[in-house]
Amino acid sequence: MKKVLGLCFIKLKNFANSCINAKNRDLFFTRKSSVHHSFKLGSGNFLDISPDSEFQFGKNVFINQNNFITIKSNAKFSIGEGTYITRATISCLGEIEIGENCILGEGMKIFDHNHQYSKQPFSVSKSDFNIGKVKLGNNVWTGANVTILKDVTIGDNVILGAGCVIHKDVPANSIIINKQDQQIISL
Repeated sequence: MKKVLGLCFIKLKNFANSCINAKNRDLFFTRKSSVHHSFKLGSGNFLDISPDSEFQFGKNVFINQNNFITIKSNAKFSIGEGTYITRATISCLGEIEIGENCILGEGMKIFDHNHQYSKQPFSVSKSDFNIGKVKLGNNVWTGANVTILKDVTIGDNVILGAGCVIHKDVPANSIIINKQDQQIISL
Protein backbone atom coordinates (compact mmCIF):
# COMPACT_ATOMS: atom_id res chain seq x y z
CA MET A 1 0.00 0.00 0.00
CA LYS A 2 2.83 2.41 0.89
CA LYS A 3 4.49 1.68 -2.43
CA VAL A 4 1.31 2.45 -4.38
CA LEU A 5 0.76 5.69 -2.43
CA GLY A 6 4.39 6.64 -2.99
CA LEU A 7 4.08 6.09 -6.74
CA CYS A 8 0.84 8.09 -6.83
CA PHE A 9 2.51 10.93 -4.93
CA ILE A 10 5.48 10.96 -7.34
CA LYS A 11 3.16 11.01 -10.37
CA LEU A 12 1.10 13.82 -8.83
CA LYS A 13 4.24 15.81 -8.00
CA ASN A 14 5.60 15.34 -11.54
CA PHE A 15 2.28 16.44 -13.01
CA ALA A 16 2.21 19.55 -10.79
CA ASN A 17 5.81 20.42 -11.76
CA SER A 18 5.02 20.04 -15.48
CA CYS A 19 2.02 22.38 -15.08
CA ILE A 20 4.17 24.95 -13.26
CA ASN A 21 6.90 24.70 -15.94
CA ALA A 22 4.34 25.15 -18.74
CA LYS A 23 2.86 28.20 -16.99
CA ASN A 24 6.34 29.69 -16.43
CA ARG A 25 7.33 29.01 -20.06
CA ASP A 26 4.25 30.94 -21.20
CA LEU A 27 5.61 34.09 -19.47
CA PHE A 28 8.18 34.41 -22.29
CA PHE A 29 5.48 34.54 -24.97
CA THR A 30 4.50 38.20 -24.65
CA ARG A 31 2.79 40.18 -27.42
CA LYS A 32 6.20 41.65 -28.42
CA SER A 33 8.00 38.31 -28.50
CA SER A 34 9.28 35.94 -31.12
CA VAL A 35 10.15 32.73 -29.29
CA HIS A 36 10.81 29.54 -31.26
CA HIS A 37 8.47 26.69 -30.29
CA SER A 38 11.49 24.48 -29.41
CA PHE A 39 12.34 26.71 -26.39
CA LYS A 40 12.71 24.62 -23.22
CA LEU A 41 12.51 25.82 -19.62
CA GLY A 42 13.64 23.64 -16.74
CA SER A 43 12.18 23.46 -13.26
CA GLY A 44 12.83 25.49 -10.13
CA ASN A 45 13.30 28.83 -11.92
CA PHE A 46 12.45 32.12 -10.23
CA LEU A 47 10.98 34.42 -12.87
CA ASP A 48 10.09 38.11 -12.56
CA ILE A 49 8.92 38.92 -16.08
CA SER A 50 6.94 41.95 -17.16
CA PRO A 51 4.14 41.25 -19.66
CA ASP A 52 5.36 44.15 -21.84
CA SER A 53 8.96 42.94 -22.13
CA GLU A 54 10.29 41.64 -25.44
CA PHE A 55 11.89 38.25 -26.13
CA GLN A 56 13.65 36.91 -29.23
CA PHE A 57 14.67 33.24 -28.81
CA GLY A 58 16.12 31.13 -31.61
CA LYS A 59 15.76 27.36 -32.09
CA ASN A 60 16.79 24.96 -29.33
CA VAL A 61 17.27 27.51 -26.55
CA PHE A 62 17.33 25.77 -23.18
CA ILE A 63 17.11 27.67 -19.91
CA ASN A 64 17.69 24.81 -17.52
CA GLN A 65 16.88 24.72 -13.81
CA ASN A 66 17.28 27.04 -10.82
CA ASN A 67 17.81 30.33 -12.66
CA PHE A 68 16.83 33.78 -11.37
CA ILE A 69 15.59 35.81 -14.32
CA THR A 70 14.24 39.35 -14.08
CA ILE A 71 13.05 41.10 -17.24
CA LYS A 72 11.40 44.44 -16.45
CA SER A 73 8.91 46.59 -18.33
CA ASN A 74 9.93 47.35 -21.95
CA ALA A 75 13.23 45.48 -21.57
CA LYS A 76 14.59 43.39 -24.47
CA PHE A 77 16.11 39.96 -23.94
CA SER A 78 17.33 37.84 -26.84
CA ILE A 79 19.02 34.45 -27.04
CA GLY A 80 20.44 32.89 -30.20
CA GLU A 81 19.94 29.38 -31.49
CA GLY A 82 21.38 26.47 -29.50
CA THR A 83 22.25 28.41 -26.32
CA TYR A 84 22.17 26.69 -22.92
CA ILE A 85 21.85 28.47 -19.56
CA THR A 86 21.85 26.88 -16.11
CA ARG A 87 21.77 28.17 -12.51
CA ALA A 88 22.31 31.77 -13.61
CA THR A 89 21.09 35.20 -12.54
CA ILE A 90 20.01 37.48 -15.38
CA SER A 91 18.67 40.93 -14.54
CA CYS A 92 17.51 42.97 -17.53
CA LEU A 93 16.10 46.48 -17.23
CA GLY A 94 17.29 47.64 -20.68
CA GLU A 95 18.71 45.11 -23.13
CA ILE A 96 20.63 41.85 -22.97
CA GLU A 97 21.57 40.00 -26.16
CA ILE A 98 23.10 36.52 -26.02
CA GLY A 99 24.41 34.94 -29.23
CA GLU A 100 24.15 31.46 -30.70
CA ASN A 101 25.65 28.25 -29.27
CA CYS A 102 26.62 29.80 -25.94
CA ILE A 103 27.06 27.81 -22.73
CA LEU A 104 26.45 30.01 -19.69
CA GLY A 105 27.65 28.14 -16.66
CA GLU A 106 26.60 27.77 -13.10
CA GLY A 107 26.58 30.91 -10.96
CA MET A 108 26.92 33.22 -13.99
CA LYS A 109 25.38 36.66 -13.51
CA ILE A 110 24.49 39.31 -16.10
CA PHE A 111 23.37 42.84 -15.14
CA ASP A 112 22.59 45.53 -17.73
CA HIS A 113 22.26 48.22 -15.04
CA ASN A 114 23.58 49.46 -11.73
CA HIS A 115 22.22 51.63 -8.93
CA GLN A 116 22.61 55.39 -9.17
CA TYR A 117 24.60 57.00 -6.38
CA SER A 118 25.80 60.40 -5.23
CA LYS A 119 29.10 61.25 -3.56
CA GLN A 120 28.14 64.35 -1.54
CA PRO A 121 26.41 63.29 0.64
CA PHE A 122 27.07 59.65 -0.10
CA SER A 123 23.86 57.86 -1.04
CA VAL A 124 22.91 54.83 -3.13
CA SER A 125 19.46 54.77 -4.66
CA LYS A 126 17.31 51.70 -4.11
CA SER A 127 15.09 52.37 -7.11
CA ASP A 128 16.98 54.59 -9.61
CA PHE A 129 19.28 52.85 -12.07
CA ASN A 130 21.80 53.60 -14.80
CA ILE A 131 20.64 51.30 -17.57
CA GLY A 132 22.84 50.02 -20.39
CA LYS A 133 23.18 47.03 -22.68
CA VAL A 134 25.05 43.73 -22.56
CA LYS A 135 25.88 41.81 -25.73
CA LEU A 136 27.46 38.35 -25.91
CA GLY A 137 28.58 37.07 -29.30
CA ASN A 138 28.29 33.53 -30.63
CA ASN A 139 30.10 30.57 -29.04
CA VAL A 140 30.69 32.22 -25.65
CA TRP A 141 31.37 29.90 -22.72
CA THR A 142 31.29 31.21 -19.18
CA GLY A 143 32.89 29.23 -16.40
CA ALA A 144 31.39 29.11 -12.93
CA ASN A 145 30.61 32.35 -11.12
CA VAL A 146 31.33 34.78 -13.96
CA THR A 147 29.75 38.24 -13.57
CA ILE A 148 29.09 40.42 -16.62
CA LEU A 149 28.28 44.07 -15.95
CA LYS A 150 26.46 46.75 -17.96
CA ASP A 151 27.71 48.29 -21.19
CA VAL A 152 29.88 45.31 -22.10
CA THR A 153 30.21 43.65 -25.50
CA ILE A 154 31.80 40.21 -25.69
CA GLY A 155 32.95 39.01 -29.11
CA ASP A 156 32.49 35.62 -30.76
CA ASN A 157 34.44 32.51 -29.68
CA VAL A 158 35.25 33.67 -26.15
CA ILE A 159 35.92 31.70 -22.96
CA LEU A 160 35.41 33.56 -19.69
CA GLY A 161 37.23 31.72 -16.92
CA ALA A 162 35.67 30.92 -13.56
CA GLY A 163 35.24 33.86 -11.22
CA CYS A 164 35.87 36.62 -13.78
CA VAL A 165 34.16 39.98 -13.41
CA ILE A 166 33.72 41.40 -16.90
CA HIS A 167 33.40 45.19 -16.80
CA LYS A 168 34.80 46.13 -20.21
CA ASP A 169 34.57 44.81 -23.76
CA VAL A 170 36.18 41.49 -24.65
CA PRO A 171 37.46 40.98 -28.22
CA ALA A 172 36.54 37.94 -30.30
CA ASN A 173 38.68 34.78 -30.11
CA SER A 174 39.84 35.45 -26.54
CA ILE A 175 40.23 33.59 -23.27
CA ILE A 176 39.85 35.69 -20.13
CA ILE A 177 41.24 34.34 -16.87
CA ASN A 178 40.68 35.60 -13.35
CA LYS A 179 43.76 37.39 -12.05
CA GLN A 180 43.61 37.73 -8.28
CA ASP A 181 44.62 41.31 -7.60
CA GLN A 182 42.57 43.96 -5.88
CA GLN A 183 42.31 47.66 -6.55
CA ILE A 184 40.91 50.01 -3.91
CA ILE A 185 39.31 53.21 -5.18
CA SER A 186 38.70 56.05 -2.77
CA LEU A 187 35.32 57.77 -2.84
